Amino acid sequence: MIPSVSVEQMRRIDELTEKHFGLDRGMMMENAGRSVAMLVREKLGNVTAKRIVVLAGKGNNGGDALVAARFLHNWSADVHVIFAEHPDNFTQLTKWHSGVLRSMFVELLYPTNQFQFDKVISGCDLVIDGLIGYGIHGNPSDFYATLINIANARKILAIDVPTGLDADTGEAYEPCIKAKWTLTLALPKKGMLEKKAKDFVGELWVGDIGVPHEVYELMGLSVPRGIFTQKDIVKC
Repeated sequence: MIPSVSVEQMRRIDELTEKHFGLDRGMMMENAGRSVAMLVREKLGNVTAKRIVVLAGKGNNGGDALVAARFLHNWSADVHVIFAEHPDNFTQLTKWHSGVLRSMFVELLYPTNQFQFDKVISGCDLVIDGLIGYGIHGNPSDFYATLINIANARKILAIDVPTGLDADTGEAYEPCIKAKWTLTLALPKKGMLEKKAKDFVGELWVGDIGVPHEVYELMGLSVPRGIFTQKDIVKC
């Protein structure tokens, strides 16, 4: 059994991992993004020439998606990245990873390219949802909403939590990503296990991002050590 956590507990896990144990967010982002890319490869098979559209927000969820984009590009996928916000709003890590992709000549689209969004997403083999993570409160708006509505016609893999889903309650805001697969990071969030969340979460997987087990012990959480003994990604 893999235990689930609340949003507040997950924030505390992130904080302890970074500040108490010294594992910076960039390291966890690298682990998260690679896990996403590995699950994509597992689900699509050979990703060579497969068109994969990565939707990225301004925060760390977007950064995870950009790391996945880098790996998939290296594995010969046809990767296109669409950002929901102007680069001036990106967190430092998300901005850094976008620069790496630009140097690799991966196609990057921004809100100013909005008239290309439909064309790029149409006919793709997979959409990766890296728009908003577990901290959402309220309906997605602006280009976040636009991209959700376009993407929901395609096959989607969501990172951590489908954008638009309340990770504590399982309530779906409007609009909300309807994922075929969700790769949640470290541990599942409580709301994702609710019956009403199933149509949005799809098949739920959990990825190892390197959280020290001692973090869970400090928090008094009963988490088995053997979750990722055989694989970095396990089905929940």
